[in-house]
Amino acid sequence: MSLPHARRPRLRILVWLVSAGFALLLAKLVQLHAVDGPRLRAKALEARSERSERPSRRGEIRDRQGNLLAATDTVWDIGLDPHVLAPEDRARAPEVAARLGLPASVVLAAFAEERRTRLDASGAARDVRWIVLAKEVDEARKREVDALGVRGLYGQPRFRRAYPQGSLAAHVLGYINHEGIPVSGVEKTFDDLLRGQDGWVESERDGRRREIVARRLRDVPAVDGQSLELTLDSVIQSACEEALAQVVRQHRPKGAVAIVSEPRTGRLLALACWPTFDLNRFNDREAAPLDAQRNRALADIYEPGSVFKVVSVAGALESGLVTPDTPLDCSADTVPYRGRMVAMPGDSHRMGVEPLRAVVWESSNRGTVQVAMRYAERHGEERYVELLRGFGFGAETGLPVAGGEVRGILHAPSRWDGLTISRLPMGHSVSVTPMQMHLAMAAIAADGLLMRPLVVGRVLNPDGSVAIEYAPRPRGRAVSAAAARQMADLLRGVCTRQGTAAAAEIPGYDVAGKTGTTQKLVNGRYSSAHHVASFSGFLPASDPRLAITVVVDEPTGSGVGYGGKVSAPVFREIAQRAIRRLEIPPANPAPRGRLVAER
Repeated sequence: MSLPHARRPRLRILVWLVSAGFALLLAKLVQLHAVDGPRLRAKALEARSERSERPSRRGEIRDRQGNLLAATDTVWDIGLDPHVLAPEDRARAPEVAARLGLPASVVLAAFAEERRTRLDASGAARDVRWIVLAKEVDEARKREVDALGVRGLYGQPRFRRAYPQGSLAAHVLGYINHEGIPVSGVEKTFDDLLRGQDGWVESERDGRRREIVARRLRDVPAVDGQSLELTLDSVIQSACEEALAQVVRQHRPKGAVAIVSEPRTGRLLALACWPTFDLNRFNDREAAPLDAQRNRALADIYEPGSVFKVVSVAGALESGLVTPDTPLDCSADTVPYRGRMVAMPGDSHRMGVEPLRAVVWESSNRGTVQVAMRYAERHGEERYVELLRGFGFGAETGLPVAGGEVRGILHAPSRWDGLTISRLPMGHSVSVTPMQMHLAMAAIAADGLLMRPLVVGRVLNPDGSVAIEYAPRPRGRAVSAAAARQMADLLRGVCTRQGTAAAAEIPGYDVAGKTGTTQKLVNGRYSSAHHVASFSGFLPASDPRLAITVVVDEPTGSGVGYGGKVSAPVFREIAQRAIRRLEIPPANPAPRGRLVAER
């Protein structure tokens, strides 16, 4: 049966329309699979796949007793995936803002529909899958946010460095900035050990951003960092910081340093600088100005003054050029040296012909200069400078605390002028750091051995086992053991009523040490109003357990800020607290009558 002639055109049109529809469908399929397929597959895979970091936990830092000095807390960055938000979730933006302590307008803007895409560098629109709302949210606040049940709102864990003791040992510890970069201290020096190794996970997620565990492609676990056990003692460190705070209240100096160590091992028990700062507020320029963050024990130099005299005297004792009874004319205004007359420096009080022990006790500049001249005439000026270098001057100490350590200034004899030989032995024409001077005095206490300073005792694995243990190591021998013991015996008299540091005397303990009072250079001239007061010593002198150095920059008040007046009392305060802490028994107090008779 054939169709009527009038209906045939309509049938042809229908066939063509159906054919055209199938042709369009086929073309679309070709475009989707052959032309746009790779791009769409990549986009789908990008939307479903995810690489998430597994940050490693930074190792802890503890003192020698295990007290926590630096820790790592878990915090959360709270953000959202705008593609997962439902309309009812967007209505809860004010509640989210209240939980996070943010302005409601900020959260409403993040929840807005137009935030789902952004333009990349080429101008193409790309999906936005993560908008950060708040960083470093603690666990309690994260739980409050999770309780809201907002889809697409979730947290990414991260670690934050915290310093439970605040400013304690700030210049030793250093800190980690907000970018996770170590800035100073042992945090920077030992960063490779502390930071560990981050891990990561490559996996796929479903439409609700839930991980499809069966499609996890790679899972690399994080390796947590190792921990440090410092040689510091928090109690002694606190004693140093409190003692410096007291001297600041009394004398209002520009700065101050206190250092405590075990002279025979080089282990650092305390290092305190003033001004200091709170490690948890390192980026607050009012609470932690850059000047307060400088480690003055390593980065500041000063002319050490009379403390430096121990080097020349110890060298001359070792060479047999002098003995404690050798007479020296401290009244001479000029002294012959290598065929010429050299002008002598002044003394704070008039002295005549005195034995070497009195020269040391009363800190005679003229007597000490003559001792150094004898050494330089006998052995040569180059050998004299080598003696000074043997005590560590002119070189970095090697203390592993990143903080801009400087070498100090010690000129070669070729750069001396006519007066250097009469100024260098008394601690002028040379610049040192407080740490250099401390280690030099500790060498006298350690029978002439210059020790390498230690601040990290052990490195511990995450499971608590010991990975590295640092043993004491000498840098070299400064002087012989016999000369060091003779020098130590002379320094005992300094810390009695016959010496310049009576304020350092501690009943029941034989204290040895030396004061220093230096005029500072101001506009190219030595100022009578600007001084550096210092004291460096050790105890018990017969069996040294502690070496302590105190340097106070520009103390103010009535009269000259002498080391015996300003720094020696700080030494005594720190020493007394350290004695109690370490339970050091009384040992061989110097018989005052014998010292008077010897003089």
